[in-house]
Amino acid sequence: MPPQSIKKTWDIKSPSGWRRIATYVASRLHDGDILAISGPLGAGKTTFVQALAKELGAKRMPKSPTFAMLRAYDIARGRLLHVDAYRIEDERDLLPLDLEDELLEPGSMLAIEWPEHIPRWLEQRRHSRLAIRLLPQGRRAIFQHA
Repeated sequence: MPPQSIKKTWDIKSPSGWRRIATYVASRLHDGDILAISGPLGAGKTTFVQALAKELGAKRMPKSPTFAMLRAYDIARGRLLHVDAYRIEDERDLLPLDLEDELLEPGSMLAIEWPEHIPRWLEQRRHSRLAIRLLPQGRRAIFQHA
């Protein structure tokens, strides 16, 4: 029988809330894992990736990779790959990024913003999800671990 997925929800009312979530998520990510991060513009996707990178031991803090599509950050146990799929119109645009090979490297993990732009690519791979929702009093983050 396949393992049950883990689902956890947080309400975020201050910037320190991202740190708590990043600590939890980082403790559940392993080599080769993919984390799909969804939410509307301004929800905090890149802010979360920054908190996650810091929790994983990155010395250089992530910026939104919107114009570069892929950025990589050295972390304590390997590399955190950060993809922004917002501008992807065809999933074949991912091919030059060699994500499959990158994820085979020891300690590599992948965080993808705007995963809804690459649904077929994600469907073929085991991945966890973090959905961020805007609320009148802050944000809600829902993590589902594969």
